[in-house]
Amino acid sequence: MEYWTTLVELLGPPSRDTDPETWVALESELGVFLPADYREFIDSYAPVRLNSHLHFTHPAHAVWDLKKWVFATIEAYQGLGWVDLTPPEFESADPWFGGPDGLVPLVESDRGECVFFQPGEVPRIYVYVGNDDDFYRYDMTFSEWLYRYLRGEDMTGPNSSAFISGPVRFDALPGAEGNRGAFWFGPDRSE
Repeated sequence: MEYWTTLVELLGPPSRDTDPETWVALESELGVFLPADYREFIDSYAPVRLNSHLHFTHPAHAVWDLKKWVFATIEAYQGLGWVDLTPPEFESADPWFGGPDGLVPLVESDRGECVFFQPGEVPRIYVYVGNDDDFYRYDMTFSEWLYRYLRGEDMTGPNSSAFISGPVRFDALPGAEGNRGAFWFGPDRSE
């Protein structure tokens, strides 16, 4: 399944044009390319909050600066002590953050979750859930993860469904209101 197309159908048409140059400085400093579908989502919709709890920033926004948030998040997570993490790959070594081999943050929620991706040949998403003090691994693209999350599947650990009925709600982050205003909704959906 082509999840980017399905995600756009769920969210509605993008309201901004993409600009690959926006990503050069961030990816150069990170030493890794962010997932193409993530970059396209951010360029198309961010800075925005989805369904009142997923906060997406943008590398070209003066206030909601993705680069600043990514590096602050990496620094914060590198300084934590990790005990008894669920993914098997973290049993013998603590998770590493940033760089070409480490976890790179993509989005956070106001429910204490932070979504990371791990660079590599296989798409891999990790979600840190603060209430569990644990990571959960999903072998899928960012588009698939976000689509399934918005459809109400358990995408932040066991029994974590966060389905909100009706169309997806978009809230422009303060200072980022565009031609759509302070908030808007995606297309109607059935459930």
